[in-house]
Amino acid sequence: MAMSKGTGHYNRQVWEDGQFPILCQTCLGDNPYMRIMTEKFGAQCKVCNRPFTTFRWCPGLKMRYKKTEICQTCARAKNICQTCLLDLQYGLPVQVR
Repeated sequence: MAMSKGTGHYNRQVWEDGQFPILCQTCLGDNPYMRIMTEKFGAQCKVCNRPFTTFRWCPGLKMRYKKTEICQTCARAKNICQTCLLDLQYGLPVQVR
């Protein structure tokens, strides 16, 4: 089955390529010198299913690695953390607001 050239490709202009994640203070941790690993278009957003740049970091000693779960567009629109999905201002779950 033949497909035209335009229909087989995603619209890459709407894909997100961020430089730093949108995080709450709890997810960021208390270490001012942390290494954040990035992977361009590493996962799909859990809300809108678009590819986005994923970030991984360790917030402190003997803590597990955290990573971003949703894209920055959804995080900005809802004003929530990309990792824990809690409100940035009050720390409440999205359903409670």
